[in-house]
Amino acid sequence: MDQHSSHDTPPEKVDLSVTVGHAVKRQREIAHISLRKLAELSGISSAMVSRIENGQVSPSLTTLESLADALSLSVITFFADSVQTADVIHVKAGQGLPATRSFADHQHEFRILGRHHKNPLEFEAASVTHGRRKDDTYPKYINRGYVFVTITKGECIYQCGDEEFPMAVGDSLSFDAELLHGLKEVITKSVTFSTISAKIV
Repeated sequence: MDQHSSHDTPPEKVDLSVTVGHAVKRQREIAHISLRKLAELSGISSAMVSRIENGQVSPSLTTLESLADALSLSVITFFADSVQTADVIHVKAGQGLPATRSFADHQHEFRILGRHHKNPLEFEAASVTHGRRKDDTYPKYINRGYVFVTITKGECIYQCGDEEFPMAVGDSLSFDAELLHGLKEVITKSVTFSTISAKIV
């Protein structure tokens, strides 16, 4: 797995008023509403909205919140284009960062395919392999956020809350991580699945 790498644009001064203004206009056009309608929905005058979109003023946070609410967006959307650094992880097929998870009576290996943390979001992707156990005891988890699981090799029964799901290659589950979840049974000699989790920390 390639290390976390930052892709930086050449240093240059960013005119935040222009960047935010362009973002407001772009989101308004995506929503297919007129400048006058946005002014009406946000409680901001048409003249002020026009000046904001043209980068002629630096709007207050309160003003941006009103515009964001009118467009059903998060305020951070208006600042997306001002971000000049981002982490990228590239993983070749079959690779990843090896790791081991240990329990009192069991341990299994997995490969971390990606991990990002930018407040308040934490994201992780991994490839996990479990061999079949005679006693059918596999670790169960309860966490925060949401989880996506898809089978890439083998077959299993996956427990999620009170339900059990037979799963084969290509099958997937997505669920609230607060539900008790994990393997119930490995049907083939082993099973490999990719899992993606995201949560607010």
